[in-house]
Amino acid sequence: MPTPLGPSPQPQRAGYRKSGFAYTPLGLDPAEVRLLTLEPSEDDTAPIVCRVDIFEFDPDLYGHFDALSYAWGTKDDEQFITVNENTQFKIRKNLWLALRRIRHKTEPKKFWIDAICIDQGNPVEKSEQVGKIGDIYKYCGRCFIWLGDFPKPADVTATTPSSPASALELLNLFATLSQPTTHLSDLPCFTPFTKGKRADIKDSYKPHFESFAALLDLEWWKRTWTIQELALPSDITLLFADQELPYLTLQNAVDGLTRHSTAKCCKTHRLALRGLGFDTIVTIEERISSMVTTRQQKLEAKTPITFTQLRRKFCGSQVSWKRDSFYGFLGIVTNKNFLRPDYTLSLRQALTEAVFACVKGESDGVELLMGERLFRPQDGYRRLHVPSWVADASFCTFPPKWALMERRRLALYASFVDEGGEEKARKVFVKYLKMTKNGILLTKSRRVGVIGRVGEVLVDQGRWLDVPRVLSSWMELAGVKREGWGEDPGTNDERTDAFWRTMINDSTEIDGDRLLYGRPTTASEGGEQSDYSRLRSLWDLVNPAPKSPGPKSPAPATEGTTPQPQTEVGVDPFNIQPIIDEWVPTWVPGWISDFASDFIRAMALASNQDAVHDLVVSHDSKMIYHLLACLWERRLFVTENDDKIGLAPRDAQKGDEVHVIPGCPAPFILRRLDGPNVNTNWQLGDWESDALPQYMVVGNGFYHGFMGGDGGLGRGVAEEKIALH
Repeated sequence: MPTPLGPSPQPQRAGYRKSGFAYTPLGLDPAEVRLLTLEPSEDDTAPIVCRVDIFEFDPDLYGHFDALSYAWGTKDDEQFITVNENTQFKIRKNLWLALRRIRHKTEPKKFWIDAICIDQGNPVEKSEQVGKIGDIYKYCGRCFIWLGDFPKPADVTATTPSSPASALELLNLFATLSQPTTHLSDLPCFTPFTKGKRADIKDSYKPHFESFAALLDLEWWKRTWTIQELALPSDITLLFADQELPYLTLQNAVDGLTRHSTAKCCKTHRLALRGLGFDTIVTIEERISSMVTTRQQKLEAKTPITFTQLRRKFCGSQVSWKRDSFYGFLGIVTNKNFLRPDYTLSLRQALTEAVFACVKGESDGVELLMGERLFRPQDGYRRLHVPSWVADASFCTFPPKWALMERRRLALYASFVDEGGEEKARKVFVKYLKMTKNGILLTKSRRVGVIGRVGEVLVDQGRWLDVPRVLSSWMELAGVKREGWGEDPGTNDERTDAFWRTMINDSTEIDGDRLLYGRPTTASEGGEQSDYSRLRSLWDLVNPAPKSPGPKSPAPATEGTTPQPQTEVGVDPFNIQPIIDEWVPTWVPGWISDFASDFIRAMALASNQDAVHDLVVSHDSKMIYHLLACLWERRLFVTENDDKIGLAPRDAQKGDEVHVIPGCPAPFILRRLDGPNVNTNWQLGDWESDALPQYMVVGNGFYHGFMGGDGGLGRGVAEEKIALH
């Protein structure tokens, strides 16, 4: 806790008028802040009474006030509190609940609370005060974090409503994983794990997981502003419903789950979990783990923290004002001198200037140009007109699990940059980078391909039974035959080799304390399967190759010979092939036979979809989830002329170009703006960019042989200066 340098400071002046509450302007030199004095009450139901005064924000004030962190919530069911003797002040219900929870029984307490202590209707004051928020949380005596109240069950007859105490009990159980000798299999909440089978929650612990899910679903975990409010204070107290959550318990649970979920000891067990068990750990990893590690990184102060890091970690977090996607991190970032909050700017200008400043000013800023373009409004009325070179993760809130997917894909792309080569690549990139006054990005690139054909989009979520059909169509598009896959990749032709590497983005996840990727193995090492053989085995399971030519039944054995079993490539775990053999005559034309076989197989799999899903995941869960990161919402493409293959974002189409931008680890899919079917009505041109080739960014892709960000990729192809809208 910061040490107070003297007696509790007295207010400089009151921030009100007797005729009704009104904000008195804050001074800038010396800097001033408002503080709220919350009057005590031994009656939890008593009206909330407080006073708002203005103080000089200097070292004499440090440690003499507390701060409150909470989620604003909606305007539904707003409440009134009494401010400065007899003035009514309207606040949202979640803040009203928080004030009741932190109110002392016998002593008045000073608090800084953003909704009351900042004049939210004054953009100039708001800009100035937002720049101080980091110091306010850093120098407060204690930060009370109000996670929120538990929701009341929709069904009043429910026998197992969410219990705050049960949620805390499960968190304490997870915290035991901080001991290196304790593993997921040791926790009493999970059924025993058997290789090749799914794992589950024991029935007796399902109410605990449901209660814990309610805790994880509280709005506080989802907001951007709360991240620095956890990271900066020296002393924090977390409260929810009628419980107090010790921060050390939360930290131990996160550290233990993170370590065991990524290390070899428990990764397979974790990925084999189904339903609520799997979702709970994913939510902790996606929503809470990054908050805890950011606090540790800030307190240790050993490594710099950048806006780029934080935007990537927290692209699933929510903001009410999209410019706060950056302003909400000002208190945590190590070097923030190049970005000042300004609520007078247009949203487009605020976002483009923030992204460009980070790209130019941060060592990892190039990442802000990479990633998905799926979540920005697309219709003309809601379109933000943010340039296409600004990736969604810079300002959008990603849906659950997508934020985790985004981080995995960027980590995968970064793995192609040679160790120590990041700074060299960045210097090459920044050297040619410029933004015009209209927000158009000027850079150099090499065009290394033009998309000639594109396959279907692979959509896993809710449509996973469609995956084998899409993969088969990709193989046909790429000109790869399933039965041509050799047991050893060395026996494959060049096309087949490029195809299997494209499917896994020529990478494999490395077991360890954190998410890392390396190049895949093609031969068994240490007695384990190679990545190639694992993929081939999984491919056999979800997309078995047709039988080798021959009779449906073994030919009768002649005397003196041994009957030879019929050879099959692939596996048929649900014994579907005999059904096909019985119902599809041998004399029908090939295309009818293929259609009928596919139809029967689809019907058989659909009738056993839960069993099929369990079979596939339990067969090789690590490879399944790696493939998910590589292929989800991707489509295969084949380039014109050179007939090369790669993976592109969902919105890619014929005629789009593949570009290597020096310094960017993954190629970009770009669309010429003077091409057909492109709406150019909303474009902003200027004299600096009009003479250049004009493009919009579709997104990043995988293009075998062109990964890594080296300026030499595509050598022999001339560099040209282009304009990205």
